[in-house]
Amino acid sequence: MMQQSIYETEFAARPRYTTLADSYTCDVAIVGGGLTGISAALTLAEAGFSVAVLEAGPIGTGGSGRNGGHVCQGWSSDFIKIQKQLAPADADIAWDAGMAAVDLVTERVRKYDIDCDLTFGYLHAALHKRHMDELDEMQAEWEARGYQHFTRLDGQAALEDHIGSNAYVGALHDTGCGHMQPLKYLHGLAAAATRAGAQVFEDSPVQAIDRTGTGQGLKQLKIAGGRAVNARIIMLCGNAYLADVGLPQMTRRLAEVVSSVLATKPLSENMVRQILPTGAAVADCNTALNYYRIDARRRMIFGGRSSYSKLNFRNITPDLRRRMTDVFPILQDAGIEQVWSGKIGITMNRIPHFGRTDDDIYFVQGFSGHGVALTGQAGRMLAEAVIGDATQFDVMSSLTHRIFPGGPLRTPALALGMAWFKMRDRLRL
Repeated sequence: MMQQSIYETEFAARPRYTTLADSYTCDVAIVGGGLTGISAALTLAEAGFSVAVLEAGPIGTGGSGRNGGHVCQGWSSDFIKIQKQLAPADADIAWDAGMAAVDLVTERVRKYDIDCDLTFGYLHAALHKRHMDELDEMQAEWEARGYQHFTRLDGQAALEDHIGSNAYVGALHDTGCGHMQPLKYLHGLAAAATRAGAQVFEDSPVQAIDRTGTGQGLKQLKIAGGRAVNARIIMLCGNAYLADVGLPQMTRRLAEVVSSVLATKPLSENMVRQILPTGAAVADCNTALNYYRIDARRRMIFGGRSSYSKLNFRNITPDLRRRMTDVFPILQDAGIEQVWSGKIGITMNRIPHFGRTDDDIYFVQGFSGHGVALTGQAGRMLAEAVIGDATQFDVMSSLTHRIFPGGPLRTPALALGMAWFKMRDRLRL
């Protein structure tokens, strides 16, 4: 179920980029025209590198244009998992790299005058006491490192100014996170990248990488129709959408998950005031979490059903509607404007997997549902490593990532494991 997202529908007049018509040579070739690849291209082009971005379809039709639009701080895992693998000085570098993600979004929206409905305010919502304990630990850890955007909300009375739901026992209100229309943001970055000299090629699927290339230190990306791009450096930025061109050290450490989102028809101003009066985005603390926000057109954008099995995928509209109305019974009669799905790449530890081969193929993958802001920062980190400052990249690429077990049985094994976590969520263990 891979229908067009609401962002594509409302942004039908978005710019289109040319298809690669002939062979092309550049300094850096980037596979993937999403937020990671376009961010890397922008940074490189502004530093004077010749860059080509190759996207199989229109840019943003993968995860970058199919997500919930949540703009979140930090990495996609508890930072303690990163910290345990690093010396204290390197842990500080990793922390600062993760915390730069939202600042980068804000900076670029302002610098390039990108109209993407960027709004700040976020609720990390607790469904029961264990969740609240986890949020207390998060607040203590983050504030010890200087983060000053949290307000603890304990109990229904504290929550009622922020959310009109009885589903939660508390939350952290976070003024450092927020939400936006991600496809508009992506196109704003792409416009800035092309103004800086980057070439963006749509409908130009990469079919293979020839690492011997044409000699002279150039590798070759083979494109459908006999075309090719020659480059000294290649970046693989397609995450869960790389298909057959991912390297073995990447594909064994990444699992694909299908996540789904619905958009209601526009709600009345009165209803919006009842359910999310401050305009904050919300995510709960379950492993199989719900996440939602009200967009600029007063639609509820609600995501939450993740499929860890490709064996029995079905229409997800009833399940998403049930999840939404469990949180907000007042939306029982809300009309549904659109429902869509998309792939998320996850790693075993939920930490993004950075890497580089000996012959200058750079990659990053596995944002694990936390990528709207973080992908841009990761793309910048790849670009900075090429430009000459690999400090953050080297720290993150030093982290160990386990191979997913199961081989050909990986998908059912992952589905079985997630069934346990979903049961744990339901039992509030």
